[in-house]
Amino acid sequence: TSKAPPGVVLVLLLLLAAAATSPTALLSAVPAATAFVPSTITSARPLAAVAAAGASSSSARGTTTTKTTATFGAVPVPRSFYRRRAAPPSSCAAAANADESDSDADGAAAVAPGAAAAAGSRSVVSEAVLSSISESVSSAESWGDMFDLRGPESILFAVFSGIRHGAEPSGAMGCGGIPFLLRSNQVVEATAGGASLETEEKLAGFFTYDDLIQAVEEDFLDADRGSTDSSKGWKVAAVSKPRGDTFEDARMTREEIDAALRKGTVILSSAGAHIPKLAGAALACTDASSLPCALNLYATTAGKVTSAPPHTDRQDVVVVQTQGKKRWRVYSPPDPALSIGADMFARGKGNDDLPLDALNAGEYGGTELLLDATLEPGDVLFVPSAFPHTTDTIVGSAEESGAGADAAATSVHLTFNFDTHVWDLDYLSARRLALRRAGVTDWALGQFGEGENRYVGRANAVQPPEVRIDLFRPLPLGLLDDDDIEEAGAAAPAAAAESAASELERISRAVDEETASEVPSEIWAETIEALRRHGLDLMDIHRDMYISAVEEGRTRRNEEAMTAHLRGEALMRARAMTPEKMQRLSVFRVREYFGKINEAKEALVEWSRAGVASSSTSGGGEGREADGGEGGKGGGESALPDNWEFTLPLDVGDQVEADLGGAFFEATVTKAEDERYDVQFFDGDSMEGLSRDMIKLLTPPT
Repeated sequence: TSKAPPGVVLVLLLLLAAAATSPTALLSAVPAATAFVPSTITSARPLAAVAAAGASSSSARGTTTTKTTATFGAVPVPRSFYRRRAAPPSSCAAAANADESDSDADGAAAVAPGAAAAAGSRSVVSEAVLSSISESVSSAESWGDMFDLRGPESILFAVFSGIRHGAEPSGAMGCGGIPFLLRSNQVVEATAGGASLETEEKLAGFFTYDDLIQAVEEDFLDADRGSTDSSKGWKVAAVSKPRGDTFEDARMTREEIDAALRKGTVILSSAGAHIPKLAGAALACTDASSLPCALNLYATTAGKVTSAPPHTDRQDVVVVQTQGKKRWRVYSPPDPALSIGADMFARGKGNDDLPLDALNAGEYGGTELLLDATLEPGDVLFVPSAFPHTTDTIVGSAEESGAGADAAATSVHLTFNFDTHVWDLDYLSARRLALRRAGVTDWALGQFGEGENRYVGRANAVQPPEVRIDLFRPLPLGLLDDDDIEEAGAAAPAAAAESAASELERISRAVDEETASEVPSEIWAETIEALRRHGLDLMDIHRDMYISAVEEGRTRRNEEAMTAHLRGEALMRARAMTPEKMQRLSVFRVREYFGKINEAKEALVEWSRAGVASSSTSGGGEGREADGGEGGKGGGESALPDNWEFTLPLDVGDQVEADLGGAFFEATVTKAEDERYDVQFFDGDSMEGLSRDMIKLLTPPT
């Protein structure tokens, strides 16, 4: 296979996996396998490289840490830890032929017969990831020693590092990726070599329903409840509403959480920033992936027929089940060319329906069930962006799934988001920024306005499909690595940036040669460098935010230990809420960092506009008015009130930024009534009843 064309290697792997299942599966896999040949031969898909390199062995990995951005106590904190890229397992071909870990035989999961080829690919990727996890244990121990996080957080660091260095070169990440499942025993075995890892504290039980209730009772948290109709788009509503005018009246309570759980799934967005016990895990994800990552928490009682309707996400998601059981079904992505007005990363959200029956019938361009698995505590599932998925908790025995099941049966899982599209770290966003920087109108894709959703419209109709897939592809993860990385086998950031700039120009010319030819050649590299600075700024903000939450958790534990001997009124006085303690609550602690995130986002937009202003000075900049640039506003801004963004009336359809947990994100106004507004965010999520001061208008009325 080392001498075969990449496409041929992949076809062989897919057919071998199908043959291992049954002769019937082999026959059904032939059309699916051969469909890969044109794209793989021309673009050298990386999965083949994993198989071809299977015979190579990896050497021990070191750790290089140089730059620091904060201090943790008296210890300098490195921006991130860097490891040599993990080599694939010693026999990927054997892995492709092995019995599937997610087959019906062991009762763990099932795949549709027609998806046998994809199952073989998952096996190859899973083995590569597990191998990389094992090789990341040493780095995970060093990371855990630095932050005094030697339990589940260090294990998660190894898992995220393994996914980054095992899945990315396998082509498993992004909207053209491959979902895969790692069972708890596999993760335990892969991390067993860590002498300082607390092996008795694996991922199972890391965060439970009781932990959630404790977090609610000792902090000021917000949560949402998701809808449960599998034929409708996923919508959320607030779990808690103020019961009065006092601080205590505004706090969410256990009773409100339990009431919401009886109706659906309780969702805590950005839980890694708000809940100290989860902050170390969010920090591990950010450091291991070299991305500004987020952590969300989901809790569902047993017995829910639908805990999340079918939908897609903007992020590559790593799911870690920590309590109870939850069934996941993951499908191949719908063809975006069939619904160019829909956001492929937000299907099945808000008013966009993605019915389960239609998915199962393949009505969206041949969608197919790729994975059907029940997650148990300690299991890890990877779902690429744009892959539809739905969940339920009708699993286990009648006692486990019945209405009378106790809190221990409640499903709790954490989702760690490899956020690339959210932060403009993909080629579509880079192209948009480069055109704006050059003052070139995007006539090809028609993305003129600042607030327009770049994943909707003509971008979904780009042909051939291979170009569209490349356009939506994330920038390489190594782009945000440290400048001084020296380890063999890992691409230095400078090389990654140079490669990304060349790829950006190539993709842009493939989309529309005429538009791309108007962009000065140096703009492509400048854009990638601007995105790199933007990503590094966001990483630093996220790391500081998570470190702050870790420190807060330790402060609270110390305070509790110091007052443990007290009783009665003395204990109540010692633990009473004070102004100083109130400022340490997450609602206030996190606000500073979300403000910095907004500033970083605005700085990137201003950078892109600066090129337009420069072109205007020199008499260039054709198309600025169509691009929503400065010419469109004219001199009318001088007559606007100082705070017009937060005071002028809003209309349905206005492009805005709305407050989501303290940070403002792109959204569209969907309802305006009695000075209250409903919005739908860029990723398809929606919120209802926002006040005017929670919404920022992007463009003044003409």
